[in-house]
Parts: sequence; C-alpha cells; structure tokens
Amino acid sequence: MTVISGYLGAGKTTLILHLLKCKEHRRVGIIVNDLAAVNVDEKMIEKNPYFSQADRLIALTNGSISGNLRQRLVDAVYDLAASGDVDLILIESSGIVQPDMVAKFISRGKNTDGRRLSDSCRLDTNVTIVDGFRVLQQLMPGVGEYNQDFTQSNQLIINQIEFCDVLLFNKTDLLTNEQQLYLKKFIRQLQPWAKFLETRFAVVPVSKVVNTRLFDEKTELKDYDRSDDLSHFSEHHDLKFGIESFVYRRRRPFNPKRFNDWLDQWPPEITRCKGVMWLITQPERVFNISQSGRAMDIIPSGYWIASMKEWEIKKMFTVRKHLREIWDERFGDRMIELVFIGQNMDKETIIHDLDACLMREDEVVTLRDDPFRLTHH
Repeated sequence: MTVISGYLGAGKTTLILHLLKCKEHRRVGIIVNDLAAVNVDEKMIEKNPYFSQADRLIALTNGSISGNLRQRLVDAVYDLAASGDVDLILIESSGIVQPDMVAKFISRGKNTDGRRLSDSCRLDTNVTIVDGFRVLQQLMPGVGEYNQDFTQSNQLIINQIEFCDVLLFNKTDLLTNEQQLYLKKFIRQLQPWAKFLETRFAVVPVSKVVNTRLFDEKTELKDYDRSDDLSHFSEHHDLKFGIESFVYRRRRPFNPKRFNDWLDQWPPEITRCKGVMWLITQPERVFNISQSGRAMDIIPSGYWIASMKEWEIKKMFTVRKHLREIWDERFGDRMIELVFIGQNMDKETIIHDLDACLMREDEVVTLRDDPFRLTHH
C-alpha cells in the first residue's frame, strides 16, 4: 500500500494516473479523498483509459481521512485488502491531510468489526509530492520584518515534507536552476532521510514509489510521536547533508516584548525551529512555536502542569512517568525548550540573544506589555 500526500495542486492525481498507465498486470485499488461533496479526482481517474474493470475505486468525500473520515478510510482499506481483488492499494489524500495521522490509522487501526488492518495489509510507502513553485512562494525567507502570519497551509506543507519515505520534487520546470538548487537545500534540511526524486508531471519509475518497503512503523511513528518532545534532541552535525542542530533550554521565562523584537531579527540561517515557550506574562500557558523558512506560528497549546491544582498534579505524576525527570522544585514543568535546525548557524550569538530575552529579577512586565496577549483566551 502506498499513501500519496501533498498540498492542493501538487500533482497527486497526476501521479495516480501515471501509476495506472505503468501498472502492467497489477489490479489496483484506489482510495481518493476530497474535502468537497463532489470528488473531481474520482471522475478523472474513472475516465482514464488505463483504469480497467479489474481495478477498484473508492471515493471518500465531504471530509478528511485524517479527521472525520478516518474510520471510513480504515474500513475501505480493510475491505479492499480482504477481498483479494487487488494487488496494490493507492491512497490519494486530500491536500490538507497530515500523512503521519493517516499512517497511524492504517498501521494501528481496526475496522468496525474490530479486525486489525495490519492482519490483512501493510503500509509500504509514504510519498509526498512537493510543488516546488508553491514552496518557493510560501516558505522562502523574505525581506523585512519576520512573518508571524504562519498560515495553516504552511504548517501542512511542512508536515507533509517531514513525514515521508519518498519525496517527489515536482514542477521543477517552473523554476530556474538557481531556485531549484536553493529549494533542494531547503527541503533537504527539513527532510534529510527520505528518497529524493526530481520530477516533471509526477513521472517517476513505479519501483520508486510502490513496494519499496521503506516504511518502518516502529521507527517512523515512534520518532514522529516524539517530535514535540525535544528531550531526545542533542547537539549534532549530520555529516551527509551538513545540517546542524542544537537545543536551547532554560528554566526562566521570556520577556515577551524582547522576544518578539528578536523575532524581527530572525537569523536566516535557521531553517527550522520548534518547541515550547514560557512567557512571564502568561505563566499558566504553554506556547508552541513552529517555524520554517519565513513562516512562523506561535500559539497557546494547553497549560503547564505546574499551574494545575495540587491533586491534579499528583494524578499527572502517575499518568506521565517522565514527569519526575523534568520536574523542577520551584518551576515545575515550566521551561523554554527550542530546537534549531539549519546550516552555518552562529550558535553562540543565537544563545546570547535568546538569553537577553529572558526575564530579569529586577523588572516587572504586565500582560499589557505582551505582544502575544491576543492569543490569551
């Protein structure tokens, strides 16, 4: 089974049609997801001359297979696999689907009768198609003040790039050679492990995206489950791609105004930053930060356990075994923990500048001085 992801217009259906053309004697089962009530991709596939009577097509419409349609997805995959009528299953996600969620549902899901999908089929390859021109428009570092209007589409594109076994760099004919080189370097910093293929019109050898045996559930889902837990990150240098990373950890909160000012001076060498943030003006809130290229998202994402009632804290200690390892007598689980990934980063300067954003003992800051206060609700 191959899952095909990619943002709207990246070339997913084009890849499906190409694989149908090159299927040889395989019987192909295709599941197509569309947010709309009418599935245009379904009609394109049905009308394709290479879609034969031996092939099967299931359309999941009016929702997302990583959301409200996930059980229907699991049931559809199980029915195709259990029928014995197909040799290969292709899943085309809608443009807003998170591929890691789909991989979880397929690898760990059960149909409505309680039967595991893993007993009848195997997720083989996660393919992400990247529209090079769109990435250039949306994620490349720009000029002037740093962009904090990190849109949902930016985050989806990043998620799709970061979680895949094969990455198809599509629509390269729309880019100059210089733009291609720059984008390849940028994408490789986000995703150094996947097989990387440059394509035009999503034309790729079938063997590169089907029956590759590249997906490793234990490794990939475990690593991705921990992607928001930065405790496993350490300073390292990836020799193959020259990628550097380091983790900034502090047990003091940021002065939100100084940190916001620093964002406007964001070092362009930082390709990716993600983690959790503690602001002195909103001591109960956990803030998530996620950056890629010129896109930035800083949003509240729950509460520090230390801000809960005493009985709730005790309960959390029994539920979350790792809590004792990170708990501080004074601050509890409150901390700043940010991982930075990039090339030629001036680590010492970044750390120095971030330390300058920390609260000092002799200063007082109110919520009125907090540029992030609009997100306080």
